[in-house]
Parts: sequence; C-alpha cells; structure tokens
Amino acid sequence: MAEAYIYDCVRTPRGKGRPDGALHEVPPIRLASHVLTRLKERNKLSTDQVDDIVFGVVEPVGE
Repeated sequence: MAEAYIYDCVRTPRGKGRPDGALHEVPPIRLASHVLTRLKERNKLSTDQVDDIVFGVVEPVGE
C-alpha cells in the first residue's frame, strides 16, 4: 500500500454561488493559487516534495 500524508487544509472564502455573488468575478484558478501558496508557506514545503494535490468543490456556481 502506498503511503499518504495530509499536511494541512485550507479553504477559500465562501460566497453565494450565484452569477452576481460576492466572488463572481474571481476566477477559480486564482482562489486555488492562494490556497496552494498558503499551504506551501505554512508547511515550508518545496514543490518538488509534492506528488499529488486533491481539491474538492462543495457548491459550484448556480447551485
């Protein structure tokens, strides 16, 4: 069995999942980049130490 390590978790800001919601102009990739940057900083990780990253979405826009 392969080994897995969970270092930390970070969430993005919450907003209403509507086209006119507070975060409707923020691209998902920008939110994701902030999450990854914070995880890297908080855990002093080098990107060559990371093999996989798992993201989850709870409520996509419009639902």
